Amino acid sequence: MQVLQRFLLAMCCGALAAVPAMALAFPDKPVQLIVPYAAGGLTDNLARIVAPALSARWGQPVVIDNRNGGGTSIGTAAAARAPGDGYTLLLTAFGYIGNPLLMKNLPYDPAALVPVTVVADAPSVLFVSARLPVNTVPELIAYAKAHPKGVVFASSGNGSSPHIAAELLASLTGIDIVHAPYRGNGPALNDLLGGQVQAMFDSAASMSYVRAGRLKALGVASDAPVARMPEVVPIARSGVPQLAGFAAGGWFGFFLPSKTPAELQQRIYADLRAVLETPEVRAALERAGVEPRLMTQPEFAAYLRAEHDRWAPVIRERRIQLD
Repeated sequence: MQVLQRFLLAMCCGALAAVPAMALAFPDKPVQLIVPYAAGGLTDNLARIVAPALSARWGQPVVIDNRNGGGTSIGTAAAARAPGDGYTLLLTAFGYIGNPLLMKNLPYDPAALVPVTVVADAPSVLFVSARLPVNTVPELIAYAKAHPKGVVFASSGNGSSPHIAAELLASLTGIDIVHAPYRGNGPALNDLLGGQVQAMFDSAASMSYVRAGRLKALGVASDAPVARMPEVVPIARSGVPQLAGFAAGGWFGFFLPSKTPAELQQRIYADLRAVLETPEVRAALERAGVEPRLMTQPEFAAYLRAEHDRWAPVIRERRIQLD
């Protein structure tokens, strides 16, 4: 019995000693990057900016795996079930905190994933069709009140951050909107450009359509003007008292299975940080319409808790559900 105990103890000590070595050797094969959104959307675009830079640093392919559907629950569940060996990363957004609030039957345990770092955030811009006869937020509200259910807000999916932002706007101003969920940002934007829907919260990347005369930007969901689009008035300063302090937008962050050893988590965090701090990656993120942003793991965890507390009342009040 004592021999067996000594053997097991030796095995445990050997395994523990091997963890730092494993972290140092990582990776020695391709790494899977799960994106629980459709190809061509903003989150996917950010993954395709970061993945090649990360691959160059690691000397191994970083393979993007788009597993959209289920309000991001399908891809997130796949990441949550993955081994904690560092070879599966998740790049996701609002769905991480939204799904536990929106779904009665969540197919994964949120605690099975651990936040690593934020990549970027993006204050949402309120865009409307060029065909809609409004040019300001007060005019949009007046139009919506005169045409109940006459303003259709598109989004990248039910329970997505653009959807929640639209519901918050409706809740605060008392307008009656229609929500049109799409399977991704791209199809939603196409219908907004075509005039099939009237409005949508989206990133600054769509400002190019405003400059081309195909969309109108009524306001940005931040408490101050955004440097890249100073001509767009913050919704909070649009002159509508109910919207004072209105803020909404997207964040994009990396997660790992929570069973990943702490040393390996730190190695991956350090490599992500090094990549995200390069001028080339920062410039590419800015061109994609987002603001590069980094957080430590504790900062990201605290941010997620604050976001949960901020949006939970809106989701409950508007009775938004995914299943």
